[in-house]
Amino acid sequence: MIDRSVEQQFVEPPYPAAMLQLLSLVRQYMAPAEIEHVVKAFHLMLESCQDVPGSSTRPIPPLDHALAVTTIMAEMMHVDSIGIAAGLVYEAVDAELLLSEQVDYTLGSATARVVDSMLRLNVLERKKQNAATGAMLAIQNSQPSSKKAHSERDEDVLSASFESKKPRVREAMRRQQAETVRKMFVAMADDPRVVLLKLAYRLHAMRLVCEAPDKGDPQEMMTLAEESHEIYAPLAGRLGMSRVESELQDLAFEILQPDRYAWVRKILDIETKQWSSYVDRVCERIRAEMAGIGVKAEISGRVKHAYSFYKKIARTAGDSDDFEHLKAAADISQIHDLLAFRILVDTTTDCYVALGHVHSLWRPKEGRIKDFIANPKPNGYRALHTTVFCLDDQLVEIQIRTHEMHETAEYGVAMHWHYKDVGDTASSSAKELLTWLRQLAEWQQDLRIANASDTEFVEAVKDDIFQEQIFVLTPKGEVKDLPVGSTPLDFAYRVHTKVGDHCAGARIIASDGDGNGDRLISRMVPLDYELKNGEIVDIVTSRSAHPTRDWLNFARTAAARNKIRRYLKINERPINIQIGEERLERELKAAGPRGLEVLTEDAENWVCNNLSMNTFEDVLAAIGSDDLRPRAVVVKLLEYWQREHKDARDAKESDGNIPLSSTSSKQATAQLEVAGVSGLLTRLANCCYPLPDDTIVGFISRGKGVIVHRSDCRNIARLSEQDRERLIHVNWSGMSQQRYNAPLVITARDRTGMIRDVATVVSDAGANLMSINSSVSTNHQTVVIMATLEINDLDQLHRLFTRLEKVKGVIHVARDLGQRK
Repeated sequence: MIDRSVEQQFVEPPYPAAMLQLLSLVRQYMAPAEIEHVVKAFHLMLESCQDVPGSSTRPIPPLDHALAVTTIMAEMMHVDSIGIAAGLVYEAVDAELLLSEQVDYTLGSATARVVDSMLRLNVLERKKQNAATGAMLAIQNSQPSSKKAHSERDEDVLSASFESKKPRVREAMRRQQAETVRKMFVAMADDPRVVLLKLAYRLHAMRLVCEAPDKGDPQEMMTLAEESHEIYAPLAGRLGMSRVESELQDLAFEILQPDRYAWVRKILDIETKQWSSYVDRVCERIRAEMAGIGVKAEISGRVKHAYSFYKKIARTAGDSDDFEHLKAAADISQIHDLLAFRILVDTTTDCYVALGHVHSLWRPKEGRIKDFIANPKPNGYRALHTTVFCLDDQLVEIQIRTHEMHETAEYGVAMHWHYKDVGDTASSSAKELLTWLRQLAEWQQDLRIANASDTEFVEAVKDDIFQEQIFVLTPKGEVKDLPVGSTPLDFAYRVHTKVGDHCAGARIIASDGDGNGDRLISRMVPLDYELKNGEIVDIVTSRSAHPTRDWLNFARTAAARNKIRRYLKINERPINIQIGEERLERELKAAGPRGLEVLTEDAENWVCNNLSMNTFEDVLAAIGSDDLRPRAVVVKLLEYWQREHKDARDAKESDGNIPLSSTSSKQATAQLEVAGVSGLLTRLANCCYPLPDDTIVGFISRGKGVIVHRSDCRNIARLSEQDRERLIHVNWSGMSQQRYNAPLVITARDRTGMIRDVATVVSDAGANLMSINSSVSTNHQTVVIMATLEINDLDQLHRLFTRLEKVKGVIHVARDLGQRK
């Protein structure tokens, strides 16, 4: 704390009570020169709007609003003088009662920059409100005129119609919210004060809404609460401001789920009264212990806040959406850490001494001791946490920290590092936050390069930044935070893009698990391994390793996936073009006696125009990257050839020659003898997939030639009843070197990696896996895998049967003769 002995030199004029309160707060942590800057900002605000009242668009007078917001900034965030000054004058600038140039001249460029950034965010807020208002007006204008007399039923219909169209309003507001959030994060990377001011405004708005819930528009209140719950509260937590985070969570909870909030509040009031004497007893016992060892300590205890308590109840009850079921299933006795105690000491050494003596008093619960002093959270939070079996064998949580750590945990560290606590002399907590903000800037750059929309940006924020986090370490002891479910790939890309691009594997370093904890062992894990909290991760790199499309299935975070996509886009285009050529060639030959060599420039241009592609290479690259199915291109080419050769085709049809016109990728051509004549081109049916040696029958279709089915095909049985005269005798007279589709059914014992092993065997045998899906039995012991393979001949199929039957866990392999529709 700063020595305040000089504060008495100020002789204050008759300020409003709110300003006196603000001055009292800032004197607790500001130097005299900083306080003078705040006073100067107040006088500038006073000159601009001292007598300006509230209005319909601004219900609160600008001066009152500014003082309320800056009081939050001083009391709950300890924002520096530049941030407080910006908060004081912002309302006047926003109301066009004060010019930005005047702010710059009087208070300096730093304060003016914060105000200008807030103005840009406020423009987006107004766009959001205007979008909602416009949508509401459009809905109202689409209804019958209010001047017309409506019956009671008409009014009900009108109300129902209005309610049904509210999602439009919600969607309009969400789109603008996404843009606001994106701009806010851009501003935060440049100067955190902007976001601190934004958070103060949001907290003040939420307080007003909860104080008078009947006076606001319900739709706007819900949107405000959802934004606070999903964006602003987690952001406050990420910046280390636990008080702001907790209050925003509780206020949003009260608006979004009022019934559950009232229920939880009632339980908490009862529990607080019941535990009051217990808290006093525990605090007194800890005070006596600390005094006995000569450690100066402040002890306090509390019941956890409403939303945190509700989440614990919900988890123990199974997170039920049914409120009545939740109330019935809730068991308060199962919430072990309902009570939290805090021990504040002077030094870090005292923290560990206090922890040892707490454990000598009460037995700690295994696995619930956390050292955030040695391994701080990325937002700078440091403390020791332990859960012990306290008096009366009651489980309670005890947090031990220094006064400095406590101030950081309560107010956040954003206001420290950016102004004073920087460079080589920065504290560890400041360095942690600085690293996180730098990562945030890189993450935004990755999303910008990937052309992510505002909505995608917000979803990425929720998934990568605000979801529950795990903390893993590098071999050098650096802590990296990642969303739960992250993999070594996410960790590698969090370390550095180049490390991620050349990731060849990962080694997990952990205790040997014998309970002694004195020996570390390492083990290799696959790239899709789910990292666990506290693990040490050593990434193995190789020059030859590089991202593949499969990596997109392993990466959990948006940042890692975007970096993988960017690499693939830059480096895999030539490979994708080559793969696309091969796939399109194969598909064309399966459709008829044509390959890529017959494509003309006109045909390629026609396909590009129809598929909205710039060049034919783009088409091939899209096929190779699985963004476009080759069959779609073949269909377009067939349309082109039909247009170009319509006259010739009509002439051939009039002579009785039926050309092959295929429209399915699941077909093949074979030499057949049809009604005693060999060499005619025909189609193999894609409902029963006949293979050579099957008993077959032909069906003369209108305009499509002879379709060959298995004689036991269900469709043939139906056609024989309706169009028996169109059935024709067909025999295999030999086989050409074509490829055939063969559907298989594989029954196996369910285990991890079964589908992967099946796909590997198929690939090694030289067959092409066209499709694969599976279903697990109700007892979860067996799995049925249905796969369609493209094979060269029956010998290859028989060899595949033999290999598949040797796969671990496979019970039976057979052709699928189920007559699929």
